[in-house]
Amino acid sequence: MSVWREFVGVARMFWQWLRIWCGDAAYERYQCAMERKRASARLSAKEFYLQQLDRRYSRPNRCC
Repeated sequence: MSVWREFVGVARMFWQWLRIWCGDAAYERYQCAMERKRASARLSAKEFYLQQLDRRYSRPNRCC
């Protein structure tokens, strides 16, 4: 049974890393950061998503 628990633990860690790497966990990380800062004003998930899109596409993004 301990081998199975270890496998499940490694699988969970990999899944968390994958979500962080691809940006899927960005809102959860934002919420944790706001809790650490004890900030009273927090964005909703929709507002956060729109802010991320605006940040990503508001500046020129070309190689030349």
